[in-house]
Amino acid sequence: MTIRHFRIFIAVASTESITKAAQLLYVTQPTVSVAIREMEQHYGTRFFDRINQRLHITEEGKALLSHATHLISIYDDIETSFQNPDALGILRIGASVNVGSYYLPEYIELFEQQLPNIRTQVRISTTEVIETLLLENQLDLGIVGGIIHSPFIKLSPIFSEAHVAVCCPTHSMAGKTVSLSEFISQPLLCRERNSGAFCAFQSAVSQLGYPIEPAWESSSQEALLEATYLGLGVTILPEKLAKKEVSKNQLAQIHISDFSFQNTVCLAYHKNKFISSAMQNFINLVFSIK
Repeated sequence: MTIRHFRIFIAVASTESITKAAQLLYVTQPTVSVAIREMEQHYGTRFFDRINQRLHITEEGKALLSHATHLISIYDDIETSFQNPDALGILRIGASVNVGSYYLPEYIELFEQQLPNIRTQVRISTTEVIETLLLENQLDLGIVGGIIHSPFIKLSPIFSEAHVAVCCPTHSMAGKTVSLSEFISQPLLCRERNSGAFCAFQSAVSQLGYPIEPAWESSSQEALLEATYLGLGVTILPEKLAKKEVSKNQLAQIHISDFSFQNTVCLAYHKNKFISSAMQNFINLVFSIK
């Protein structure tokens, strides 16, 4: 099997069509059909079912797609790196939103002081997006607080991040001790549902038998803070941020008597990834200051 076979396979899987894959790759339809047939014969299994003039990827095809996508990403990375020597001095780091906002800047600052010749590229997004970018070899390392699903991603816990409940200083719950049921009866200002922060909070609360119905869902932590300042609801913040806001009298802590919440922050990278010296230096730094 060649790189060309895998590129064709990925195109067919993404378009579910021989015709569209051919158009995407600027090749003929017979070329695509022959490549898929050769792959299925080579591996002795069917990767697509032909139903109602559409191609539907099989479970075997889905398994191959994960490997093929990573293979092509590594190949393209090698081509880019060695055709452009300047790219060899780049470390690509991704982080989930809370981690990227409150911890990653310190890591990057210290890393660039230690290795000024290595340029960092940073992507801050949801854990779900960071996972995808790691699988596609578009990132070298990730630091995430959410749940990673792929068995191809290696996770190493860095620290547990406590979260606390907060509200505006004039809220009726400011500085008081309340039950979890009382807290979640207030309008909840939450991160979006596919974020690691929301998923972890929802999981912890649901284990106690309580549902969560957010009044606000936002990808922007700043928007949630502004809404909390104005008394539009209550929210859960990482302890580091909460302490900062409380010390400025912007927010007040709510003490929940029957609930505490911690989220594990992990270092993540593809298990088949070659660990460069720059990656290893960054990993060592992160674990040295946790």
